[in-house]
Amino acid sequence: MTYFGFISTLILFFIFNNKLKNNKFFKKIPPMVSVGLVLILILEIFKIDYSTYYKYASVLSFMIAPATIALAYPLYKNSNILTENKRALYPAIIIAALVAIISTYCLAKFFGAEFKIIMSLIPKSTTMPIALEISKSLGGYCELTACIVAITGVFGGITGHKILKTLKIKSDVAIGLALGSASHVIGTAACIEKKKEKQITSSTIALILTGLITALIIPLIKKIL
Repeated sequence: MTYFGFISTLILFFIFNNKLKNNKFFKKIPPMVSVGLVLILILEIFKIDYSTYYKYASVLSFMIAPATIALAYPLYKNSNILTENKRALYPAIIIAALVAIISTYCLAKFFGAEFKIIMSLIPKSTTMPIALEISKSLGGYCELTACIVAITGVFGGITGHKILKTLKIKSDVAIGLALGSASHVIGTAACIEKKKEKQITSSTIALILTGLITALIIPLIKKIL
């Protein structure tokens, strides 16, 4: 059982991302959701403790961000997005990070969530490794943080482009910034699927800077709270 979590996750992802990707039913569901549901069933049926699974599978979570950034880096290197949009880029990402933190805090507070739960939810828009470290430093529940980060990413990845299209947002840079700052790596992966370079590059920049900005801002906000 030592490497069960790592191996089972890779096998299931390969099945859903390759063998079943053209299936009428499964092609509408992101592999992350399909794999997650099947893993939950396996753990429940065979009575496998989650900590046993997570001990080695957690390395995959930490590999998501570096892998996505490595994929997008060649596009970023040859892009002029930073120079062409520098006046809008950084303020937009800072505002996005602040809105994510403040809106999450206000909603959680409104529904009566306890302080530790609020601290677990606040880093939801950052990529998994950063979110877990932030949650740990704030005394939050890392398991809850991991869950909400995954849900946020999947929701943004599935609905992000549709929502922005409904709002008649046509700028690839704006779309990339929105998905990268709100839905981190999975939002960026959705941009990669669209194969639009400006979306991929701006989304990658957004996910990196949102993580860094959130990590810097949250400790200050905690002191104020």
